Amino acid sequence: MTEIRTYVVTGAAGGIGGATARRLLRTGANVLGVDISQRRLDGFAESCRDLPGQLATYRADLSKEDEVKGVIACCLETFGDLTGVANVAGGMIGIEADSMDRPLAQIDLAYFRRTFEVNVDSAFLMCKHAEPHFVKKGYGKICNVASLAAFANRPDLGDAAYNPAKAAVVALTQTLSILLGRSGIRVNAVAPGLVFSPKVTETFGGAYVERHLGYTALGKFATIEDEAEGIAFFLEPQSDAISGEVLRVSAGTR
Repeated sequence: MTEIRTYVVTGAAGGIGGATARRLLRTGANVLGVDISQRRLDGFAESCRDLPGQLATYRADLSKEDEVKGVIACCLETFGDLTGVANVAGGMIGIEADSMDRPLAQIDLAYFRRTFEVNVDSAFLMCKHAEPHFVKKGYGKICNVASLAAFANRPDLGDAAYNPAKAAVVALTQTLSILLGRSGIRVNAVAPGLVFSPKVTETFGGAYVERHLGYTALGKFATIEDEAEGIAFFLEPQSDAISGEVLRVSAGTR
């Protein structure tokens, strides 16, 4: 009998997180979808009603350690197991048309620290509190979501808070792959390129979209479903021999 795998997906009510949760549910997996917005979680759960896997949801602010502990406890209480964690929650805070490459003078320490809380603290805390169960089980999969902004190799990808935060996610991934590997825990990351939702397109405008389209090798952008496939690959058994890697799902943009 095939084991039913159980996953926690953070940022599950968002674009990439939601696509990831749905991708895993389509295989019949159990998924605990976590997000900071209960309203958005309710809408997400409704969109998953017809999928074969079992979904539960949990509202949490993942920058708070007690709430992260609650996520792991809820997953184990609801499903009795935990196979993998997709740390998708994160992003730029209060993104607007002039957010990209904003002058350093406009970035205050509170914004800088909050950006790290949302992107790095959340992933760190989820990994930390999933580890004891994975060690006991002798197996676990973690996929963190970084960004091409982690490599800061072109303009228009982020700012002086977001780019370092995503670089920290990459470093966290590589460090944990060494620390946890002998316990059977694989830790990898996906680095999305720009994913253009209608809202993002409206915010930044057509010239911004066309400029970034020109950077791609494939002449098109990766979709949220493309990102979900990369994340699912690192969570599912076919990647069991891989740890410490960063996969750019970016339509060939480097």
